[in-house]
Formats: sequence, structure tokens, C-alpha cells
Amino acid sequence: RSCFSRKMPGKSVEEQVIGANVDIVTVVTDAGPEHNPRRMVRYFTLIARSGAKPVVLLNKSDLFPDEQNEAGAAELKALAPTADIHVTSALTGHGLEVLNSYLKDGVTMCIVGSSGVGKSTLVNQLYGEEWQWTSEVNDVTGKGRHTTTARELVPLPEGGMLIDNPGMREIQMWTDEQTLRESFADVEEMTHDCRFGDCKHGNDAGCAVRAAVAAGTLDVLRLGSFL
Repeated sequence: RSCFSRKMPGKSVEEQVIGANVDIVTVVTDAGPEHNPRRMVRYFTLIARSGAKPVVLLNKSDLFPDEQNEAGAAELKALAPTADIHVTSALTGHGLEVLNSYLKDGVTMCIVGSSGVGKSTLVNQLYGEEWQWTSEVNDVTGKGRHTTTARELVPLPEGGMLIDNPGMREIQMWTDEQTLRESFADVEEMTHDCRFGDCKHGNDAGCAVRAAVAAGTLDVLRLGSFL
């Protein structure tokens, strides 16, 4: 009933299924070095195609000022209004109680994100013991060392299941034109007001999309993703 997938890494043109019958896809990132709105747009598009609910954890909140965490959450919420954005710290347990509200009997959550963002520590917190081996944080990069090496289904004592994934270095699109258009319906609507029907939204005169960016009603990063 649902299928979360991406294009297989590298030059392959095949689909890689990350999880089937998934109810929620939770992307773990942070408000620091891992903050990448363009990459998150790709995640949001693939999650929308899968039929699952998008949830984002801005993890490692203990490493960054509150203002930075809040700004990062606000930026992602603007990119995906239907997504639930939470500021968390898997190390201290801050904010993790919100995940328990999602994880009920019969609910499967797929956890994805780059290496070192704290996914394994998060799974251990939810499981209640050391399910995944975790490694110390690098003092220079602030990242945990990559410890999850295979996709695994984790049944939780309080109900629900997690699909824990190795860190994803690439999140490339595997979707159809209709889903892509729906993901950028707001920008598509603006294009109808451009002076020319074949406007490239670059240097063309009378571009309504660029005017929206100048007026502050459209984020320039979202325009970049649309293009």
C-alpha cells in the first residue's frame, strides 16, 4: 500500500526500494553541517510519492543554539507545510517523546538520513536498550561515526516498528512527472502570470516567478529546486 524508494546510487537507472507498507518516513538531520534544504526537497518529493507521512527530526539540538535550531525548523516547514518538524536530541532524549505518539501497534516508521546524524542513538533510545552499536562523535566534524551497515526491521516494546537504514550519501529522484508537478504546484501556479508562455524564469522579461522571489513570497531555494 506504500513504497518509499529512490534511484539506486551511482550511474544505475534502477529503483531501490527502501521500505514497503511504510506509514511514516522520518528524516533525521540537524541544524548545522547537515542542514541542506535542497536535499530535503528531494526527500519530501519521494515521501509524497510513497504515500507515507513525512516527519523530520532536527537532531543534535544540544550542539547548536536554540535560534539556529528554530530557524532550521522554520525553513523546512516552509518547504513542506504538511511535514511534522521536531527539534530533538537523541543523546539527551529531548523531544523524543513526540515519536512515541506516532509509534502505535500496526505502524511502521522508516528512519533515513546521512551518516552520523544520530539515527542509531535514536533507535536505542526508542528501543530502551543498546540495539544498535554506536560510535563516538568526531571532535572535528561533530558527526558520529557510521555504524549501521544494513537495513533492519526493529520491533519496539511499546508497539510499532522501525526500519533503520544505513546512512544515505545520495538521495536521487525516482518519481513521475505528475508527482513532481504536484510537489511544486504553488510555483506552477505563478508561472501562469509570466508575460511569456515559454518563460525560463531566468532573465526573461515579465517573469512572475522571479517577481515573487523579489517580493519575498517565494524562497529562492525553492525556485532553484523547481528549476
